[in-house]
Amino acid sequence: MTKVELTRFRKVKAQEWMNFLNEHHSDTVATMAGEKMYVESVFKEENPDGYTYFYWYSVQGEGGNAVEESESYIDKKHIEYWDECIDPEYKPVDMRLEENLIAPAIDKIIKDKNNENMED
Repeated sequence: MTKVELTRFRKVKAQEWMNFLNEHHSDTVATMAGEKMYVESVFKEENPDGYTYFYWYSVQGEGGNAVEESESYIDKKHIEYWDECIDPEYKPVDMRLEENLIAPAIDKIIKDKNNENMED
């Protein structure tokens, strides 16, 4: 089963984190296969309440490697930023999925990938 998530976080020092990921884009994308992460997008909202919110959207297959267990320098830095940047006073908000539309050709690729990994 594919997991689709959208979560809102309130962050400090987050632009530095996003800059790091963008500056290391190809290395960051290279970590996705092991995590069975098919899509990962981050949206930024500068809210009138004075806070900046980031929305993390992902489409991920089952049984991927946990980012916390990765030896990749990208993932280690990602966790470091996570610990520094996520506002501990703000509880992340998981949005409720109401509709998930994935083009049939993409859905087939995801299902085929999940089936390949189950056979391993």
